[in-house]
Order: sequence, then C-alpha cells, then structure tokens
Amino acid sequence: MEPQRIPPEMRIWQLGLGFSNTAVLYALVKTGVTEQMRDHPQPLLALAQSCGLNPDTLFRVLRFAGVLGVVGYDGSQYSLTDTGRLLLKGVPGSMAAGILLFGSDAWLRAWQNLDYSLTTGGIAFDQVMGESFFAYLDNHQEMNAVFNQWMTFSTTLAAQALASAFDFTPYKSVCDIGGGQGILLKHVLTANPHLRGILYDLEPAVKDHSLAGMDGRVEIQTGSFFDRVPIADVLMMKSVLHDWDDEKCKVILDHCREVMQPSSRLLIIDRVIASPTDPMGAFFDVHMQVMSGGRERTEENFTQLLQGSGLKLDRVIPTQSFWRLILVATP
Repeated sequence: MEPQRIPPEMRIWQLGLGFSNTAVLYALVKTGVTEQMRDHPQPLLALAQSCGLNPDTLFRVLRFAGVLGVVGYDGSQYSLTDTGRLLLKGVPGSMAAGILLFGSDAWLRAWQNLDYSLTTGGIAFDQVMGESFFAYLDNHQEMNAVFNQWMTFSTTLAAQALASAFDFTPYKSVCDIGGGQGILLKHVLTANPHLRGILYDLEPAVKDHSLAGMDGRVEIQTGSFFDRVPIADVLMMKSVLHDWDDEKCKVILDHCREVMQPSSRLLIIDRVIASPTDPMGAFFDVHMQVMSGGRERTEENFTQLLQGSGLKLDRVIPTQSFWRLILVATP
C-alpha cells in the first residue's frame, strides 16, 4: 500500500513497532547470518548450522526480514537483496557497523530513556548508564571498536565529499581538530600533495592513526580542543560541534578564533538542518541530545554560534553526501 493510503491504525502500529526492525537487523548481523549469504544463497538448515542458531526461530526471523525487504526467498534458499547487502561488512555503503551500534544495549537503553531528556533537558545516556557516552566507549572496547568502524565509514564519505567541494590550493597547512585516526586528514593530504598536516586529538584517539607513510608531511599533536587548538592555515572539524551544547561549542570556537589570521579558514563538516527538516536531520538532532547533550543546527544556528566567538559564516557548501561544508572566516 502507498504510505498515504495506510489506515491510521496500521500506520501507528508500524511506527510503534519500529524497534523490532532494529532488533531483526541487529540479530542477523550480530550472529553472522548476513555474512553467510554474502557469496551465494543458502538453505535454512545450512544457515542455522553454520551460525549455531535455532532453525525454527531463524525461519521466522528471516520471514520478518523478507517483509523488511532485506532478504529474498526462492522457495528453497535465502539470499540478500540489494538493500540487504548493505548489511555486509566491507562493501561500499556498508551499514553493518551502524546496525551493531543502533541495536546495542547501551544505545537502546539511552533512547528508551528519552523521557528523561524530554523532562529535564539532560543527557539520557549519562543518566541511564551512569557515565558519559565517550567514557562508556573507553570502558567497553568491543563497542568502541564498532563505533570506530562506523566513524571510519562516515569520515570516508565526508573526505570524498570534501575533496570535491573545497579548494585547498591557496593554503600550506591544515589541522584536523578532533581528527581521531586521521582518515579525513589522510584523504585531504593525498589529494593535495603541497599541504602539510597536523592531526590533533586526545592521545588514545590518535595512537592507532592511519597516517603512516606520510612522514615529513604530518605532525601528530595530542590534547583537548577544550584547552587549545594548533595553528594552521586551515582548521577542520568533522562531527565535533554536534556533540556539544552551545556553551561547550563556544569554548572550542574561541580557541579556533585565537589562532586564526585574516587569511585562515575554518571548515566545519557537519549536518545542517534544512526547512522542511529531512528525516535524518530530525533523527540525529534528537539523537545527539540523547547521547551527549549535543544537537544538529540550522544555518541560522551556526551563524549565531560563530558570531559569539567573533567568527563569520562565509557560506554553506553542499557536498555529494548528507554532509555540508560550513566555511568560516574572521570578520
């Protein structure tokens, strides 16, 4: 049925039971069922045996996955649809790491605590888990590994989009602030051989960086963007400001302003909420409140935020992705 023709009673059921979609996708990825169907279709019993699963329950879960459109069945064997292949690890556009995050216990418990954020304006994750999201990652390395895989996927998309959206030719140096493993910086330096780079983040974040082989062009600096940022012609921040409320963002932006010259540029790579709001923008805005107290912002929000630190939003540049490049200069 077309969405607009679904009776309201059925539509509210679909919305209210959305958690079951997440649970089914998570279980198929977590147990390895999707990987078993990577190369060719598989019969039910072979899937159950190879993954150590109960055949009857697997049959019912695969039937549900068929309704979701991620698994096909030809009467004897199961296979992944084109959509379902995005659940495989390592394929272009893979959502495997994302699904393992979305279906994790900590992630779901935080979202189930949304009413706490709604009532108090506080951070749902901190209240229900007893520590901040980033502290939790430090203390739970299995989830930290999945989160890093998701960030690698996300950052690779951003790097490709950035490479075609911004001209680094006039500049000599670039600093990736909060750059983690340096994936974004590596793409930028590879595409711009004249640039020298600085990777700046906390020591645990940069210790396994991806910049080996770029000796002489890259400097690794450790520290917190709440304390300082290094000097460079171009400062980059991807998915940093959306983690924090306006007060904490001002601290970060103040440090950026301190080291910027009239010729310097700050590149903020983030989502920009449009009007009308797109589904992903609306989701991530609430999600950031739930997980860290952050938020997604409109262009007007960014303008006001930057003005508070003596900076000027030059323009918002669309990219070939859901990311936007917010070009920032000194007044």
